[in-house]
Amino acid sequence: MLKTRYHNEIASAECPACQSNRISGRWPTRRIPGNKMVLWCQTCGLGWQHPLPTPADIRYYYHHFPTYNIHGSNEKEQGFQRRIERIAGLAPPKGRLLDIGCGLGTFLKLALAAGWNATGIEPQHSAAEHCRRHLGIKPYVMPFEEMDLPPGIFDVVTIWDVWEHIHSPVEFIDQCIRLLASRGLLALSIPNASGYPARLFRGNWRYVMYTHLNYFTLPYVHRLMRSRNMDFQWADHTIKAQSLLQGLSLMLRIPVNPEQLIRLGRRESDETVQDRQRQPGLKSKKKANPAALLSRIRRLVLKGNLSPLPFSKGDMMDLYFKKGV
Repeated sequence: MLKTRYHNEIASAECPACQSNRISGRWPTRRIPGNKMVLWCQTCGLGWQHPLPTPADIRYYYHHFPTYNIHGSNEKEQGFQRRIERIAGLAPPKGRLLDIGCGLGTFLKLALAAGWNATGIEPQHSAAEHCRRHLGIKPYVMPFEEMDLPPGIFDVVTIWDVWEHIHSPVEFIDQCIRLLASRGLLALSIPNASGYPARLFRGNWRYVMYTHLNYFTLPYVHRLMRSRNMDFQWADHTIKAQSLLQGLSLMLRIPVNPEQLIRLGRRESDETVQDRQRQPGLKSKKKANPAALLSRIRRLVLKGNLSPLPFSKGDMMDLYFKKGV
């Protein structure tokens, strides 16, 4: 009886983008509690978490969970600096820039330093407070969907790691495009559900998680953008070591925490730097040091995480589109 009811629920599930109930595939998952899965729309190609948590459920989760990790901010700066340079090449005149979901403000800080007239929107109060207190940046503190901004006022709109968290993904992207001036640049980063890790691990893929409501393939995004007169400019594809470790550990049922592995060496290296600052004459020991070795391995892994791939089948993608005239 329960099994029949569950299959009936899937058969009647509607795509959050096009409201079709034609399902082309499903990814059962153990990564989200509550008998969840990722369903794929046969009509438009979007994937989504089923059943979807309500907006109230998501707000409660964000309010009671530390969603932002201040540690590793230097690593985030490296990735954001590359994005700043990419944007500068695609939109040379440095005008008005809006960063939607600006988080702790790392990207905004770099954009302002590079000469952009930049502002941000961040719905989480603790993150917005961090921007104000530590960076002197005052973002709008509200959900983007509730903002009433005039159309065409920004030269660049960025949405880094945000689109997959939105209940109404098409309405959201339409609002982003509306804010762009003619030939304005839309820059976004999302997990790549058409990449090799996603296709291999499916429901065990690292980016299948409770707060990820939507799953985008590269063909889906290109079709959607073309239908909205958005011209493709550039793509940077990357693959994360954590994604491969996590997917393999779940497939093989090995109890491994890739996030903890990738953090090995961080604390030791920070403390070493502080010691050298206090004692300038202190020299590094040439003797083999396991913690130092882990730190070097960690730096190599993080460098690999940020390195663009020569193909489009990674697990994260940065995409850049210009608004047509």
